[in-house]
Amino acid sequence: MQTLSYLHQNTDIVQNFQLQDDISTIFNSVFKVELATCPKVINEVFKVRYQVYCIDRPFEDPNCFLDKREHDAYDPRSAHALIRHQITGDSVAAVRLVMAGDNPEQNHFPMEGPCVPHMDERAQRAIAGARREQIAEISRMAVSREFRRRLNEEKSVSGISKAAYYSDAENGKRAMPYISLGLFAAILRMSVKHNITHWMAVMEPAQLRLLKRFGVEFDHVGPVLDYHGRRRPAFTEAASLIERMKASRPDVWELVTDNGQYLPAIPDTNYKCNKIQVA
Repeated sequence: MQTLSYLHQNTDIVQNFQLQDDISTIFNSVFKVELATCPKVINEVFKVRYQVYCIDRPFEDPNCFLDKREHDAYDPRSAHALIRHQITGDSVAAVRLVMAGDNPEQNHFPMEGPCVPHMDERAQRAIAGARREQIAEISRMAVSREFRRRLNEEKSVSGISKAAYYSDAENGKRAMPYISLGLFAAILRMSVKHNITHWMAVMEPAQLRLLKRFGVEFDHVGPVLDYHGRRRPAFTEAASLIERMKASRPDVWELVTDNGQYLPAIPDTNYKCNKIQVA
């Protein structure tokens, strides 16, 4: 396994690197986005989740997953993806998109009951006004403990700190560990594949701030709630978020969209309201 040397610099230096370096080139030289379209890769996703949610953090009981693969009832109607380390082939991070199922019993999302009712009326109207089959919940964003350890970032949920980057011993290039951006690129690719136009999520406030810094800014963000820790619910229309990203952070837009290859569908503006209202 190649050695990744972790470097600490102050915020000003990192910001200068942001201006000088091609984020897409750096990311793609170290990682790759891989959609989980076969049982073997989906099992890798579940193994990453087991390590993060059952071992690293007591989110789920490991005794419930004797095969060391964390999974739940939402996975059959979800799309899954991995971030893989190019040199070693190791699974670095995983994420899923939970989508509405084919029957009314599968139309709810994990965060919907506990979180959405606490959002303001405007946010609830926006959720109710989107086509149910085109909404997906961003869920189970997980970064492996081993990779965080190499970056000395075990206390960071996203595996990223704003003042952290590392060198690849093979080619000596600086590679900023913007794993959250890679996960967001995976989210966008899955969304394009499944015609998703709206995203909902519940995230730590620090992770939302980090994403906002990179131009990933949700339209609606709710209050801090006690939902498996301190979390904030969020909802957005994907195409407008990506368009704002292009204006504010074109470098990140290039990475996330693969230079415009993946762009979310525009929602039907004539669609009035879901039959299923938000509680």
